[in-house]
Amino acid sequence: MDLAKRRGYVVAPYSSAIPTLSGIRAAGQTVNHDSALTFTGAYAAISIKAENLASLPKHVYRRTEKGKQMLSKHPVYKLIHHRPNSYQTDFVFWEYLEASVAGWGNGYAVIERGRDGYPKELHPINPAEMVVRREGKNVFYTVGSGTFSGNYLADDIIHVKLFTKDGIMGIDPITYHAQAIGIGLAGQQFASEYFTKKGALRGVIETDGELGNDQYRKVAERIIQSGDHGTPILEYGLKYKTIGISPDAAQAIQTRLFSIQDASRIWKVPVSLLAEHTHSTFTNTEQQDIQFVKYGLRPECKRFETELETKLFSEGESETIDIKFDLSGLLRGDSASQANWFRTAINGGYMSRNEVREQLNLDRVDGLDDFLVPSNMTLSDLLEQFNTQKNGK
Repeated sequence: MDLAKRRGYVVAPYSSAIPTLSGIRAAGQTVNHDSALTFTGAYAAISIKAENLASLPKHVYRRTEKGKQMLSKHPVYKLIHHRPNSYQTDFVFWEYLEASVAGWGNGYAVIERGRDGYPKELHPINPAEMVVRREGKNVFYTVGSGTFSGNYLADDIIHVKLFTKDGIMGIDPITYHAQAIGIGLAGQQFASEYFTKKGALRGVIETDGELGNDQYRKVAERIIQSGDHGTPILEYGLKYKTIGISPDAAQAIQTRLFSIQDASRIWKVPVSLLAEHTHSTFTNTEQQDIQFVKYGLRPECKRFETELETKLFSEGESETIDIKFDLSGLLRGDSASQANWFRTAINGGYMSRNEVREQLNLDRVDGLDDFLVPSNMTLSDLLEQFNTQKNGK
């Protein structure tokens, strides 16, 4: 499937090798895209963004003089909303693509087109298998191995990228923040070792005198027989003294909380969603959820929307057709907030009762398509016309 050569382009040999998983040494830990996922903060942040973006409804609209017209029968709608390919559901596909963007800074998919020119299937590519090269005004993609190995033009690749320094490749957050992630991994390792017998001394046995070999062995046997949770019987004037957590150890364990906050900053996910509730309350947690949608998900959705609009439609169509990832469901709040919002929408006359029922996954009901408008909030000329007709009768 070497589409670049098939279309007459000569692709120069690539000097850079396909990225390896060797990783970066940071804070005594090897940080790569696999080991980073063993850090709970990184795993939670990436999976939360991927799962939420994958769960969003995705729509295709045509802009008309009267507003937006949903194109539910358009080939692209079926592709992004139902089955992007023959072996993945739409949720799995978008979850993988967003996980690639959040984890690697770049998400890729090969566009397979049908005879009519419309995309027929989208095939996700592991970022480790992709090499990108710019030649003048052209960007070429090379898939190193697998079913879709070969060279591709930019028009044949979906490439969603994070914040970028050159406009071609997104910054890899795990590589750029290897030190912070390494500290998180080191904190996990320290905590694991500390709470083993070798890592945490529960106490010591003190004596003012000196024990002989026979006495020492006798005391050791008593302690072993008592087990981890028993109380040993001490002789010879011995005293058992408990040992608390040292300040250095307590500070090292505290760094685990700081590492969670680092993950929150890197992936723009509120700390409350990462199960760190030290400074969370019911009120600010709800506000953090809204901030997550506004600053964490909305820019990500826009990256996907613009890339899909550019690559999946013909030049003429892309000028009037939009793709939208619907975030409204994540902004409704609790049941009371939803009820108030729907009530305002109906009474304000910008949603019909059947439109509200659809959002609540309820069947449409005859007679509920009319818009309700408060009698004290109508146009003056319509009110005058109504009064004239009423007086005439």
